[in-house]
Amino acid sequence: MFGFGNKIKIPAHQKERLGALAGEHGFKGADDFALHMIDKGLIQLGDPNPEAKLKDRLEAVVELKGYADREELIEHLIDRGLRAYSEPAESREKLEARLRGLGYIE
Repeated sequence: MFGFGNKIKIPAHQKERLGALAGEHGFKGADDFALHMIDKGLIQLGDPNPEAKLKDRLEAVVELKGYADREELIEHLIDRGLRAYSEPAESREKLEARLRGLGYIE
């Protein structure tokens, strides 16, 4: 279901929402947006080596946080990111503040 090079296969039930939100937030597409969410989410969960290959990073956080497997972790990180980017905000500034607080933007 998932690939682990520099790309992943997005779970089908998340792909449409990712694609719709990607353009609104300046991403090239659903895959780019998903990788962003996964990268930032891994860091927030305490990724011990953010410079490692994605597969190794995922494995490390699976072990660290007790996920069943990489697929469960990926799905969780994308769901978390989708909630962060799609929850309504009173203004663009408040949305940016929320995303900054969650570690999705600097």
